[in-house]
Amino acid sequence: MGGAGPLSLRQGSLLLDAAMGTALIARGRRGRAPAANLAAPDIVLSIHSAHVAAGAQLVLTNTFIGASAEEAAAALRLARASGARWVAASLWAGLSDLPLQIAQLAGADAIWLETATSADQALAAVRAAVKVTSLPVAVTCALRSAPLQALRDAGAAAAGYNCSPWPDDWTGADILKADAAGLSPADWASRLTGRPLPRLAGGCCGTDALHLAALRASRA
Repeated sequence: MGGAGPLSLRQGSLLLDAAMGTALIARGRRGRAPAANLAAPDIVLSIHSAHVAAGAQLVLTNTFIGASAEEAAAALRLARASGARWVAASLWAGLSDLPLQIAQLAGADAIWLETATSADQALAAVRAAVKVTSLPVAVTCALRSAPLQALRDAGAAAAGYNCSPWPDDWTGADILKADAAGLSPADWASRLTGRPLPRLAGGCCGTDALHLAALRASRA
């Protein structure tokens, strides 16, 4: 666990991090993103650290597509080294070996199930996760509309949206990590804050520290 005490995702506001995968590509790293935890740890750490410098209080591990035990351990070390207050274990909601991946990332402060592409997939992931961990579980969907209350009823401490498409309406969501959508950081932040923003907010594909800084400024 981190040094900031137990993490609660059920109350309070947090600025989340921005994209990892597209940031690695922008720095010339292609192929399996978690491999960079071992092959290019300085790059992974620099991305995490830039997000923290921009105000991110919680960062996600570079493990979205699933990682080996060694890659997962390195991912946790690098996320912690960024100085973030909280570290959550990023995992795609559709992973077939989700219990194993969660076990490898037990040192995180939360399990973060991302980019569910159907309501059934999101619900199955939450149900699988809460069976194997006592850590708080968050879930985000790449859908225009998601069954947020059903996900909470299934055990999620927080539920919302990430990536693309942007949701039709994020009222009632706990989390929003929208993609850059081709917008400048200022325009992206303005679009997000044009209506009430969920308690837990950050960026997904294509976003970076500049987007986080703009979002932080818009919420000040």
